[in-house]
Amino acid sequence: MKSILPAVIFFFSTTIAQAQDGPVNTLPAGKYETVLKTIGTKWVKGDIEIVDENHYRLSAANEMGEYRFSATAQRIFFTSGPMKGAFAKTVRNGNQFSILLPLAENQQLGQSLASADIIGSLKN
Repeated sequence: MKSILPAVIFFFSTTIAQAQDGPVNTLPAGKYETVLKTIGTKWVKGDIEIVDENHYRLSAANEMGEYRFSATAQRIFFTSGPMKGAFAKTVRNGNQFSILLPLAENQQLGQSLASADIIGSLKN
């Protein structure tokens, strides 16, 4: 029994550690297809396109904006354009990169982006 307990603890700790989201060190450029997380429908403002290290655009708008990415905070700071001031976090699960726009935090900031959390997943 004593030898089984450490094996079980090791198994669960490695399994749980692999299932958790990892940190995002760089924000890959590309199209992040957005959906309302709980509903599963497309976000009306379109997909988020990360153009380069400092610029983004929404697919439903022709307006480009600037952003700053903080690997330490795991956040995207939209400094201009259609998403200016929106609260956004980055998450990674394995090789899947996503942008999360949480409803509660954005409502506290006075942003009315949608009626649920918005998740944008990088599509290659």
